[in-house]
Amino acid sequence: MSRIVLASGDTHFEQWVRDAYDGPIAGDVRRFADDPEQYGDPSDVVIDLTSGTPDVIAFGPDVPVETALRIARHLDRDHPEVTVMLVTKPSAKLWEHAMRAGVEVVIAPDAQTDEVREEFDRALEAADRRRANLVAEPDRSARSHRVIVVISPKGGAGKSVVASNLALGLAQVAPGKVVLADLDLQFGDVAGALQLVPDHSMADAARLNGNLDLTNLKVFLTPHPGNLYALCAPDSPADGEAVNPAQATKILKLLHEEFRYVVVDTGAGIGEHTLAAMEAATDFVLVGAMDVPSVRSLRKEVETLDQLGMVHQARHFVLNRADSRVGLDVADVEATIGLNVDVSIPSSRTVPLTFNQGTPIVGADPRSPVAKELMKLVGRFAEVPADATAGGLFRRRNAS
Repeated sequence: MSRIVLASGDTHFEQWVRDAYDGPIAGDVRRFADDPEQYGDPSDVVIDLTSGTPDVIAFGPDVPVETALRIARHLDRDHPEVTVMLVTKPSAKLWEHAMRAGVEVVIAPDAQTDEVREEFDRALEAADRRRANLVAEPDRSARSHRVIVVISPKGGAGKSVVASNLALGLAQVAPGKVVLADLDLQFGDVAGALQLVPDHSMADAARLNGNLDLTNLKVFLTPHPGNLYALCAPDSPADGEAVNPAQATKILKLLHEEFRYVVVDTGAGIGEHTLAAMEAATDFVLVGAMDVPSVRSLRKEVETLDQLGMVHQARHFVLNRADSRVGLDVADVEATIGLNVDVSIPSSRTVPLTFNQGTPIVGADPRSPVAKELMKLVGRFAEVPADATAGGLFRRRNAS
């Protein structure tokens, strides 16, 4: 069995991968040595590529992108347990086509050896998770730790409001066992949402590279008075660029081992870092707003999740400004997206006010209709005391 198959006729590509490991490689490697220009029927190529039941198939830089994507679509359909990688110059347009074809990892041909090794290791881990999911559906009720990734295809839907209130609500139920991680590495505002002035950020943790472990990761967390911790985004977008997806994956894995609830705020859309978080997730919280562009974009995002094989994570649909009178009703939204609305957040001028003040509404105004709906979301992950949505839980905490 060869865990990694290099779909390439380029011997230099094989050596590039082996050099990245500089020693024992994480699984046997074999090179699919046929001339990529002569790849014929994708179904026949898939049969040859998957002989020996590999975990990862990486298309080399000598394989035309369109050829690789065509074969990847067949792999995604017939062998969902295999992680597909593509070595080519990444771009936003390429990522869109790659994700639709089922490609999970794109590496630039000039990537540094550390990044190459991290990406191959991440692909192998993803393949292990896929095989485990295909063997048996996980028992979600038995999960003691959750990685809850909050996603939205467009900005302005209220994703960060939902993430910060969810984290604070969970911390009131499980104090000290919740961390909010900001993976919107360019423009994240978890620090502002929680009125924090962090000394460290996600970028500081990433700089440790292979030396990062749980002990030193804790140094970079910022405590919040509401009994939770935050790992904030860097102040500078340039510092955010220094965090690669493999580092983000490792950080989330370490947080998952330590905390009962890891809530992850993400950037709009499905970029590389968001994709890394989604691969680590046990749950998705999908946030949409009551307008046609948001609904259409969210439908595409749900379709993308399905195409990527991310069907085993629990999905929780939050509809923001659900009472807006814009010619749509909740039934229209549910029919378009294909999900039932789990939490309907009404419009309220208090929401942007509390967000701007850094005081999430579940703590600042727990009796409000918005807070009660957000606590319903909390209740999907933890048992919420009966008096929580009436303000008793927060009043008791604040008085102590």
